[in-house]
Amino acid sequence: MKTFQYRLQKKLNEVFILAPNSLGSPWLTRIYHEVSKFFKTMPFIIIIPFSFVASIILYLLLGSLVIKLVTILQYGF
Repeated sequence: MKTFQYRLQKKLNEVFILAPNSLGSPWLTRIYHEVSKFFKTMPFIIIIPFSFVASIILYLLLGSLVIKLVTILQYGF
């Protein structure tokens, strides 16, 4: 039992060793951190309404072509 706890603690410590993400540019990194902050705290409050609105806009712009494309992608994957 002690070895299991040791291995688990070792794996948990490895998670905290990871360095923060850097995109190579300070302003891009700052924008990335600001945007990703919302996705880490409340992803579904942002993603679900956005995807719903985007799908309605695509359907209004492209019509039944969107349905055909989704059908092809569904069978392809």
